[in-house]
Amino acid sequence: MKKLLGLVGLCVWMSACASYTNLYVPDANYLERRNIETRIFDTQNTKELLVASAQLLQDMGYTITESDADIGVITATKMREAGSTVGKVALEILAILDKHNTQDPVYEDKQKFFVTVVNSKTKDRKVRTRVTFARITYDNLGAVMKIEKLKDTKLYAEFFDKLSQSVFLTANNI
Repeated sequence: MKKLLGLVGLCVWMSACASYTNLYVPDANYLERRNIETRIFDTQNTKELLVASAQLLQDMGYTITESDADIGVITATKMREAGSTVGKVALEILAILDKHNTQDPVYEDKQKFFVTVVNSKTKDRKVRTRVTFARITYDNLGAVMKIEKLKDTKLYAEFFDKLSQSVFLTANNI
């Protein structure tokens, strides 16, 4: 028992001495990506911007999973099919024709998209909005195939264009 406690104590002591100088180092494209994901709106009403963001996400087919107007955060998700139906059918047919194959074919089946919108006030009393899109792709057996942050600049530009239009229409009671 004393040896076990001594070993645990030694591990705790050694981990306390560890240095974490590079715990988080942004990649080379961090600033460029942040600029794509962020816009500043000339308004002081963060709640109005949050409501417009939630409505836009719902129009895009997302379901709001969490929102907190006090801290200015929205998270949303949506499920979609992944891969082509023709490709899936072709893999199934090939698996049936291959008599030596005893395993089911594995292919992209579903994908779950995640969106996070964060609003914060700037020093000059405007609202900074940052949105991030990500997805998880599942295979036909239900296992995770990949997790990735979406980097399509058109997706972000489209989101901010529609959000700007929504804020303009709301501000002018149109």
